[in-house]
Amino acid sequence: MAVKRLSLPQEPPVVEWFVDELIPAGYVGVLFAKQGGGKTRLVAFLAVQALRPQGSFAKRPVRRGRVLVLDADDPGGLGYALWLHRFLRAYEDADKGLLDLRAVEGGLTPEDVRALEEELRQDPPVLIVVDAFSSAFLGVDVIKPQQVHAPIRALTSLAQSTGAALLLVDHVGKLVPGQTVAEKGPLGSTAKLFSPRAAFALDRLPPKEVEGRDVVKLTCVKQSYAPLPPPIGLELVWLSDGGGAYFKPYPLPEAATLEEKAEKVILELLAEAGEEGLPRKDLLGEVVRRGNVSERTAKRALSGLRDRGLVEEVELPGRGAPKVLRLPRSNPSISLAQNRENAVQDEERFWAKGLAQNGELGPKSPDPLEAEEQAPNGAGGAVGGKENAVQRAEPAPATPSRESEELLIWRRRWSAGGFPEPWPFWRRPGRP
Repeated sequence: MAVKRLSLPQEPPVVEWFVDELIPAGYVGVLFAKQGGGKTRLVAFLAVQALRPQGSFAKRPVRRGRVLVLDADDPGGLGYALWLHRFLRAYEDADKGLLDLRAVEGGLTPEDVRALEEELRQDPPVLIVVDAFSSAFLGVDVIKPQQVHAPIRALTSLAQSTGAALLLVDHVGKLVPGQTVAEKGPLGSTAKLFSPRAAFALDRLPPKEVEGRDVVKLTCVKQSYAPLPPPIGLELVWLSDGGGAYFKPYPLPEAATLEEKAEKVILELLAEAGEEGLPRKDLLGEVVRRGNVSERTAKRALSGLRDRGLVEEVELPGRGAPKVLRLPRSNPSISLAQNRENAVQDEERFWAKGLAQNGELGPKSPDPLEAEEQAPNGAGGAVGGKENAVQRAEPAPATPSRESEELLIWRRRWSAGGFPEPWPFWRRPGRP
């Protein structure tokens, strides 16, 4: 009968750990990363910690004992041999006699797994590494859950019968823009995560985000028997002789949301573009490419920046009135207004009156003395004498017309390079 009865213990069962509250003993755990993400060296470091009397991984104790590495990706075992030696040089208390490194040629069959189970039961290891799933189980279509489930169950049986932590290393498929390794998951069917009790995504952080250091981020995406821990940062440090190395904890930078990341890229691109700006389509395409975000995220970020006044849309002169996005300019009149009271008002009056007097923008303004001679008595004419004439020669403060205000705005932008062509003739003050 395939079903057996289980009794409920009187007390809560105690979970056995290979790495305290991170990797459980007697179960399968999955570690997945992109190609070149640092899987081999991280697993090699973890294996060396198990060879030490008091090993430590991310400030967590590691159980000591035998380690079996089944390398199916590299039959020669060069990658593991190289990194194991580098970490062993940093930890002289590690016992190399507890290490068992084997190559898997031709893949593992169900019979191979059962034979391995019988062998290891006599002297069980604390850690079994299978690297990697696709190479170890040839002929299995990773897309089909029914084909993936069988080898995973076989590995689960191996882990439970030996009490070892079985770490299955796997690859990751192609990421879409804005997608992380943790979101993507291991290559193929999600059935790879059904039976395992712990799963980890490994990312290599860009050096520019970590001051040029070699840092990886380990994200636990599944933890069945303990609280889900926060992402773990580990920095690779080389010994002074250059031959040895070790991982040490590294405080991860504060994670920015994808929208914040997109906003940063938008501002960088517009700063590079300068006064010419960028068309909206070109800007969004470059944000998606450089920021590794989706187009929807890029559009939300751009909308937020425009709402906050950090990005402006400008219509350029020319056929079709093309529009570009750019960073807003600072107003060139601000410093003048700060140093002189009513400076802007004076400037408006000067341009509204001075250009008209020169015949540039409309009818010539009447001369104050001529207006005095033509005015009727009692309205400031010649009866008032010279004193009244001089007094009326000074124009009284007046509110600038709408056309004058538009001209002032145009002049400021033109002086700052905002309009490459002169003020359009059809909007000059004085014209209908």
